[in-house]
Amino acid sequence: SSNGIGYFENTNSAFPFSTGVVLSTGDVTKIPGPNTSILSDGTAAWSGDSDLEANLLSQSGITINSTNASYIEFDFQPKTPNFDFSFLFASEEYGTSQCNFSDAFAFLLKDVTAGGTNVNLAVIPGTAIPVSVETIRDMTYNPSCPSANPNYFGAFNGGGFGPAINFNGQTVSMLASATGLDITHVYRIKLVIADGGNNTGYDSAIFLEANSFNIGQDVLGLDYTTANNAAICPGNT
Repeated sequence: SSNGIGYFENTNSAFPFSTGVVLSTGDVTKIPGPNTSILSDGTAAWSGDSDLEANLLSQSGITINSTNASYIEFDFQPKTPNFDFSFLFASEEYGTSQCNFSDAFAFLLKDVTAGGTNVNLAVIPGTAIPVSVETIRDMTYNPSCPSANPNYFGAFNGGGFGPAINFNGQTVSMLASATGLDITHVYRIKLVIADGGNNTGYDSAIFLEANSFNIGQDVLGLDYTTANNAAICPGNT
């Protein structure tokens, strides 16, 4: 019922990523600021995601009924035992709804070669607690709802033309990472977000910073450009 995946370019200094990919539980074309409307797109015909629900239950003990799910999934082979990428979570639930509702997202990593279960990388650092409006919030913007991990809360976006995005609030730029990977194995990662509680209102989004998915530096070798004096001349291989 809506397109939930897009590419973005940004020049607003209030937002930390200049380019990247965004996954939303609503219409991505309505994401650019200013923050002048409540984003509540998507119908019940847009389904949720069973992998997301299963992982939140098994890894974090959280039960949700998801709907309006957007995801990107791909396989890769790491060049080093560690990898990471930068992301930012934003939601219309920040403010008056941050203690009542919770959309959900996960970065599910699975060792395809060895098999096994999905592991969610989108967690509060040092814990198994998934990132959401319930786990990262600042009571300054909702006095009846106590703060939770406020050091990871980035900004509450008021009205007008200041905010870069049309969401009420956002986290700081965060890092999802994994260690101990086997460089001879193939891994699959699924980046997925969905509305929770069978509620299609009050959308959320995940912003993924361009060029931050690091599976081992210099994977592609030298950049053949004139800028680094490594351009390939005509006739050379």
